[in-house]
Amino acid sequence: MSDHFDDEFIEADELIEEPETDLEEEQPEEEHVPVKDEKRLLHREIRRLKVQRNRQRLIIALLICATGLFAGLFIWEHFRDRTCGKPVETEVILEHDMGFGSPEGLADRITENYVGYLEKAYVLFGTYPDCSYYKVVAGVPRDDYDFKNDFYTAAGERYMNYYPDGKKSGRVAIDVSTYQKDVDWEAVKESGVEVVIVRTGFRGYGEDGTLNEDSQFVNHIEGALAAGLECGAYFFTEAVSYEEGVEEAEYILDQIRPYHVTQPVIVDTEKISAEDVRANDISNEVRTDALCGFCETIKAAGYTPMIYASTAWFCQAMDLSRLGEYEWWLAAYDTPQFPYHVEGWQYSSTGSVPGIEGDVDLNVWLR
Repeated sequence: MSDHFDDEFIEADELIEEPETDLEEEQPEEEHVPVKDEKRLLHREIRRLKVQRNRQRLIIALLICATGLFAGLFIWEHFRDRTCGKPVETEVILEHDMGFGSPEGLADRITENYVGYLEKAYVLFGTYPDCSYYKVVAGVPRDDYDFKNDFYTAAGERYMNYYPDGKKSGRVAIDVSTYQKDVDWEAVKESGVEVVIVRTGFRGYGEDGTLNEDSQFVNHIEGALAAGLECGAYFFTEAVSYEEGVEEAEYILDQIRPYHVTQPVIVDTEKISAEDVRANDISNEVRTDALCGFCETIKAAGYTPMIYASTAWFCQAMDLSRLGEYEWWLAAYDTPQFPYHVEGWQYSSTGSVPGIEGDVDLNVWLR
């Protein structure tokens, strides 16, 4: 048995040795790539990676746009019935959670900001929202005064004045007519008044509309000038045409020609509650024609024309785009809400002035 196993063992060893081969000979030789080809392959791979990266960016951008579009369509569809064809009320918006929380008083602040915008673009009469709007006219000099903070009666002073940056820059003026009699003009001047605007006359009511001289005109203008006060003059108009405006201007020019009038010559236009009033219901165009007739005639004569009216009458009763070249005198007995530049502010019709019995109109004169 041992010989048999040895023979088998030898045969096995021979079998194992027969398939041995040289492994190094079976491996293929390593391929050597030239340097230029390596660079070319590297550049090609870089370009491939760049193209792949740009494709990825484009896909991401398209996904973001699609997401935004679908979100916008969803929001529009959700709120379409509430916003289509009519203004959105603030209260409706604030019923919903705004995401960042709804601060207390937000609706009031929104309304306040909106009214602030309205007051820049319109003159409001009444309290918002129950008010009427009059568009601010382009091309007319705008208000550059802070009526709320710069106009006041300083300590030790009798009358209101204009104090930008705390420095007095206005003058005290009064206007007088037949309703002020027996005036002590020296006492008026000593009280601090510097300018007097004297009514010269008025046009009567009714169809005739006759021109009339103020009964105190001569006394007032002579007394004021003698006391060393500067004087202007005004005429109460009821003109209903350009020609009648010219007629009123020529009338007042004849009255003031003998006197040294250095302040403006003024047309006083107002709405009057009386029978047979001529000019209340004429159109704004016709009223503006009459005012232009007056102002053009005064200017041609070498004087400075001025228009006197209330806030409402300025904004509601005339075409201001045709009157912006002239000076304005505003009557407003509360803090003015007036967007246009003025040269005089009549702030009281019940003032008290030493030397004059009864009420007197008081003005801050800004020229």
